[in-house]
Amino acid sequence: VIDQYVSSSGTIRNCAGGATTWGTWLTMEETRDMGHGFVFEVNPLDPENEMSRTPIRDMGYFSHEAGHVDPSTGIWYLTEDASPSFLYRFTPHDRSQKLGSLQKGGILEAAAIDELPAAAASQFNTGQKFGVVWKKLNPEIAQQDAKDKGCIQFSRLEGAYFSEGTLWFDDTSAGSSRLGRVYRYTPATNNLELFYESTDKNDLEAPDNITITPWGDLWIAEDGGGNDRIVGLTPEGNIYTFAENMMNGSEFAGPTFSPDGNTFFVNMQTPGITFAIWGPFARRNSTRRRAMNQALPPASLAPVVSDKLTAFAEELGMSILEAAALERHGMPIL
Repeated sequence: VIDQYVSSSGTIRNCAGGATTWGTWLTMEETRDMGHGFVFEVNPLDPENEMSRTPIRDMGYFSHEAGHVDPSTGIWYLTEDASPSFLYRFTPHDRSQKLGSLQKGGILEAAAIDELPAAAASQFNTGQKFGVVWKKLNPEIAQQDAKDKGCIQFSRLEGAYFSEGTLWFDDTSAGSSRLGRVYRYTPATNNLELFYESTDKNDLEAPDNITITPWGDLWIAEDGGGNDRIVGLTPEGNIYTFAENMMNGSEFAGPTFSPDGNTFFVNMQTPGITFAIWGPFARRNSTRRRAMNQALPPASLAPVVSDKLTAFAEELGMSILEAAALERHGMPIL
């Protein structure tokens, strides 16, 4: 241990939270007991200053789980670990993404579908997409207001991660088998899609915290009550197991990669251990990361390209669509 200090105090049942783009951390209370249930910002350079003790009330009073920011807009997306739960977004009045900007307040909204008033996410089918509208809420009664305004009701939302223009989040006890679902929301098109639903606990059980790997897969920490795992989900919708805790039944939490992509960090909730796992992992692959977040055309409608062009695209880390577009616009790429 090089150094240790208290980074925040006075909060209770802190859950996943999320990192800001300016080097601070939002810690989020997963409760509404005893007047708790707020978001606090912690500056690691001054961890117990007044800011870390002051709730950002406009980000809502509810059972917070995770949050992640769209770096291109400064808008935050928040999940709620309750039943029912809602998907929230917070638009700061000051979107400069600087220290102190969130404390200036903002607008809290919840996702809804106009053509399905009071929609329950249980009605969704895998691959189905819906256009989302956002309904403004009173942050002090966020959950009840979202319910009253007919916003989408999920079972229990957990992990959230924003990557390559897309928000990923999961519902830990949703689906026909109650084993969990993974959703993606694309702000540019305002589309919400059910990407994956587990029907076999050997594939995935109770998805919780998530992260996108440097090579483009989604890694999911389970909270299923058995031998919890780190499970991978590929852009093609395939599932695989990376790690399994067979010792004490404790869940993994907080999966994340170092900025260089060489080290994977994950916590074991009990007895409270953080692991650093070195690869070798697959190299960074921007093409797969983009593929994970975009709907590709059906094979029958995709451009027909040569093996040489396919190899060129793979070597340069671009998609087949990008390579085909360059070739057809006369770029001397081969």
